[in-house]
Amino acid sequence: MTSESCFSYSKPLIAYYLAEKIKLDDVYFKKQSFYITNKVNLRLKSEVKQIDLENRAVVVGDNKIYFNKLLIASGGKPIIPKIGIVRGNSEKLDNLQEPGNAFIGPTNYKSIDGVFTLNTLEDVVELRNYIKENEIKKVSILGGGLIGSKAVEAFLEIGLKIDIIELSDRILSASLDRKASGIIENKIKSMGSNIFTENTVDKIYTEEQKITGLMLRDGRKVDCNLLVLAIGVKPNLDFLSNSKIKLNKGIVVDSYMQTTQNDIFAAGDVVDSLDIILEKDRNIAIWPLAVRQGAIAGANMAGKQREYSGGFFMNSVEILNIPSISMGLTNLQDEADKNFEVFKSFKPEENLYRKIVIKENKIIGVILVGNIERAGIYCGLIRNKINISNVKDNILMEDFGIIQLPEEYRKHLVVGNGIEV
Repeated sequence: MTSESCFSYSKPLIAYYLAEKIKLDDVYFKKQSFYITNKVNLRLKSEVKQIDLENRAVVVGDNKIYFNKLLIASGGKPIIPKIGIVRGNSEKLDNLQEPGNAFIGPTNYKSIDGVFTLNTLEDVVELRNYIKENEIKKVSILGGGLIGSKAVEAFLEIGLKIDIIELSDRILSASLDRKASGIIENKIKSMGSNIFTENTVDKIYTEEQKITGLMLRDGRKVDCNLLVLAIGVKPNLDFLSNSKIKLNKGIVVDSYMQTTQNDIFAAGDVVDSLDIILEKDRNIAIWPLAVRQGAIAGANMAGKQREYSGGFFMNSVEILNIPSISMGLTNLQDEADKNFEVFKSFKPEENLYRKIVIKENKIIGVILVGNIERAGIYCGLIRNKINISNVKDNILMEDFGIIQLPEEYRKHLVVGNGIEV
């Protein structure tokens, strides 16, 4: 069951649909006939209000749906900030008598035409239609992180100008360092778009319930007919607030993806799971891990016994033909720390940058900008915790590959499971 009105689809592909690179049908995993043929009772527009553990049922509206085993894969929901509204030409915040009407927030942001999130397929369909119907030429994006960068990638692809408003000192600050971000920022700016860092939106200007402009925290006013809220997501846990299922930032699960309640499993952006680099559980909201966790949870629910071995953060984006990928720990508070070795290669004139972070002779972080062909090899070295002490001198080579790897690991690649990308 899902609160959405469409059946299962690929979250990463919605940005490609927004960019008009693929058709709507290409976003879906299965055709509707799949659910009929396999007797899957698909319940759309069915938002779960709570889980009744005593009766082993989920509550949807006034109905209860009973279960023997349950998988919670409710994902993440967008973070919506509280932003003041200025109506008409007034410079004062709207002071309507109804409480809360002076601001938009999580419950009412859709009341202003031209304000969107980029979290679901429905969001993207509505957004595409709005752009065409209103002949939008420029988009403002609040947030320059992972979601914001996917929006940037799509909007630039269809020829729109963009304004990025980012609270940090650079875009993609959680995954890229200043040099890497700088390459992408310079390219964006060279195309006539703007980036407002160390800033946010304090006010939204409207005319007849339609957005017309923004007031930034530094006092600048920006014309705006379309605002995309892309600050980030947080685990969708509201319906679990009164349950006995243990929660931290996300749902606590064991290595079998089972929660603290028997026969109730969880997977994806809603869980806290093992980060193999930090060696502790945390919320890592990325699609490849969600898919792997879901497969493991499903196998265990079906009676098999499979364990989740953990994962690590990874982000890949291509903006204006500059691909970039980051994985693991890439932003160290103090790169001079003796516990870390940091190798860098920077060729700004070619938009090329490489950064490898090593701890105890094992790679724990990688940034690649401009050339990401060897990303799979680095990923395998991180996941398998390979000692690279004998090949560190070659670690930044553009043709760094299998031939440079330790002999025992090369044998593993030939006869073992290979490198997971």
